[in-house]
Amino acid sequence: MTAGEGRDDAEVPAVGIEVEVEAVEGQDEDNREDYEPEEGDRNLLLKDGLLGSITKKSDIEWRRTPYTPVNSAWEIPVPEHPKPLTPYEYFQQYVPSEMFQLITTMTNMYAEQSAVRGYKHASVSEIEALVGLHMGMGVLGLPRVRMYWSSRINIGLFQDTLSRDRFFQLRTNLHVVNNNERPSDNTDVFYKVRPLYDSIRKRCLELQMEENLSIDEQIVPFRGKLSVLQYVKGKPEPWGVKVYFLCGKSGLAYDFLIYQGATTELSDQSKKILGHGAAVVTHLCQRIQNPNHKLFFDNFFTTYNVLEVLSAKNIQAAGTARVCRFANPPLKADKEMSKKGRGLRSRDGKVVLVKWFDNRSVVLASNFVGVGEEDKIERWEQKAGEFVKIKRPEIVKLYNESMGGVDKFDQLISLYRTTIRSRKWSLRMITHAFDVAVVNSWLEYRRHQELQGTQPKQVMDLLQFKMAVAEALVRVGKTQSLKKRGRPSSSNKPSPCMSPTPQPPEEPPKRRAAMERRPIEEVQADMLDHMPNYDTKKEATRCKLPGCSGKTHVYCDKCKVHFCFVSQRNCFKYAHRK
Repeated sequence: MTAGEGRDDAEVPAVGIEVEVEAVEGQDEDNREDYEPEEGDRNLLLKDGLLGSITKKSDIEWRRTPYTPVNSAWEIPVPEHPKPLTPYEYFQQYVPSEMFQLITTMTNMYAEQSAVRGYKHASVSEIEALVGLHMGMGVLGLPRVRMYWSSRINIGLFQDTLSRDRFFQLRTNLHVVNNNERPSDNTDVFYKVRPLYDSIRKRCLELQMEENLSIDEQIVPFRGKLSVLQYVKGKPEPWGVKVYFLCGKSGLAYDFLIYQGATTELSDQSKKILGHGAAVVTHLCQRIQNPNHKLFFDNFFTTYNVLEVLSAKNIQAAGTARVCRFANPPLKADKEMSKKGRGLRSRDGKVVLVKWFDNRSVVLASNFVGVGEEDKIERWEQKAGEFVKIKRPEIVKLYNESMGGVDKFDQLISLYRTTIRSRKWSLRMITHAFDVAVVNSWLEYRRHQELQGTQPKQVMDLLQFKMAVAEALVRVGKTQSLKKRGRPSSSNKPSPCMSPTPQPPEEPPKRRAAMERRPIEEVQADMLDHMPNYDTKKEATRCKLPGCSGKTHVYCDKCKVHFCFVSQRNCFKYAHRK
């Protein structure tokens, strides 16, 4: 999210006036403006390592004095020298084979508990194929699931892997945990998918972090019944499950936190003293170990105290701000700034506030930079009928360049999202988890390719990468076809009392003959380019005209269907007339 794109008008960008103010201390949420932390709460924060002291809102004093930017050089970490991996191997770092084994066991267990009629125990290969086919659906995007098995479309990846009924049977019973083992004191709303998300998060925590980071929320689209369902205005998918992400400028995810109301995994003391949004920031910042990272977030998270906390942890932070949380700083009014043209400034102290007026005003707060080194950008001046150059504060430039990491990550997921229409929230969260794993795997793969100096044309895009992972899940380590038709063959195992007899070598499985596809009536009767032709088969094929029992070698070149074509039975002519 860039400066000027937010939840209210206070975040919309302004075209060229700046105001800078320095403060000396502040507090948070709109409904907690009068809260003053007690001495016990301060000691708790000190004990938790959040900061040495919390500044009371009443102690904040704003003054217009020059703000000195914090000049802390970023120490470039030792570059990685990764081994070249395949897309499937990148994906396995997030979802290893042990996770598929767990899902297989829990799926079979749930089917037994539910007494599913005619259910045959699934194998790991079938569950992997199920996930791979869902990824393929996200890429192909057909409007109905059953169409992937349609003989008219003839998608071999689906028809040769799992039968349609088996696919739906496995998906209906898909589980990650044993429902009967849920603890009586469980408060985790998402316990049904927690092992899968923990596996993905484990790999995210191992990644080497970038200098510029951002925190924002992501919505997992879902409109079914769920106690923690959220509506966030302005999002492409406003209804769904909220997930907070810590991402780099490239979009690579380093940590995340699933929102679940009052039971969200946040410290009670942090929520009480800092507020919910700031508590999310301090929780995700536990991932940041090295000093002088630059962290950006929007006005939902920004408070005076959270900037203090991050400054104590040597994290340089900035974000759009709601002025009501900052003890009424003496900023210029929008009306006054609009009259003075583009370029006004104002300031504060330990934390700096910058109000910039472009088309509308935006207020940003930071603990490391204010107006700083301004650059010039072009804006269209309607009255003059020409482009004009205006000054832009350094904090606005840094925010716009680095804040879009989570939005980029969310956009990449939405490109080939695994769409699933189900009222079960667990299925929606499971498919989303695999989408997160694929996108983060691709971003990790692309970063490694850049470090190795690979030409951009030789680097797989997300579409190629996801299809490579899907095909690997479907085909790697599997037989030619997982789908079996007809009755299972009888067992030929010898009795333990009988001496074993030598068995002939097994012949390779024969491919099932392709089914003859019937055209729709409109095509068969369009009277255009229907030419008879002769096949090269040894045996004649049954005529497909209803009521005819004859056999023939003649077929229609366009319809690819056999019809009799002799003087006594001209089925070819009658078949192509209405």
